[in-house]
Amino acid sequence: MLVKLTEVCGTGAATTGRKYSLREVFVNPEHVVMVREEHQIRNLNEQGLITEGLDKTHRFSKVVIDKGTTGSEIVVIGDPPAIEKALNGRSYVLQG
Repeated sequence: MLVKLTEVCGTGAATTGRKYSLREVFVNPEHVVMVREEHQIRNLNEQGLITEGLDKTHRFSKVVIDKGTTGSEIVVIGDPPAIEKALNGRSYVLQG
């Protein structure tokens, strides 16, 4: 079973003005090895720097996904307890 989350994607270099967008991502919960709060993106969102129209009270999580010998990290909308609920199949809507 895959779980749909909303990922925050950054483009461009930090020195040239990073831009952000949102996209749907489908994650296999069996491959998630860690979820932690992502404060930097939350601060940027509170300043209105993530994407127009995104609620400034949103919290964000970094999700680490096992890819065999390495891992992949994504930032998604939702605090760690909300992401844990979604990954364990309990009802929770995670949308931008």
